[in-house]
Amino acid sequence: MIIQLKRLRDVDIFQLAAIVNEDIANSAYLSWPFTKEVAQSFIKDYNTWGIWLNGNILVGAVEVKKDLETAYFVSKQFHNLGIATHAVKMCISMFGNSQLWCVIHPDNKPSLRVAQKAGIRVKFIR
Repeated sequence: MIIQLKRLRDVDIFQLAAIVNEDIANSAYLSWPFTKEVAQSFIKDYNTWGIWLNGNILVGAVEVKKDLETAYFVSKQFHNLGIATHAVKMCISMFGNSQLWCVIHPDNKPSLRVAQKAGIRVKFIR
């Protein structure tokens, strides 16, 4: 299994929209319904990278903001495979020794595990 980060482009809109369901939208604080217009904004307005499996399967996304806040999600069918953790570690390599951090609700245990395994700082929200 080869995991890559590639910048999302307009041609990826439909693949992106296909993997974002209501649960992902809610946990990642994305607008729902995740329409073509929302997907276009997600690609255009944010520093968002697609998480690609074996070069051509979009399985998630990761964003690193200017202040190094990091947000990520992976489609449910690809949970518990270490993909999100690997993608976040790739971001750490891309940004050198800068301290990436994320905001997580304490009930979001899978996202918390990713942050802990990747070694990024966590700020909890309620």
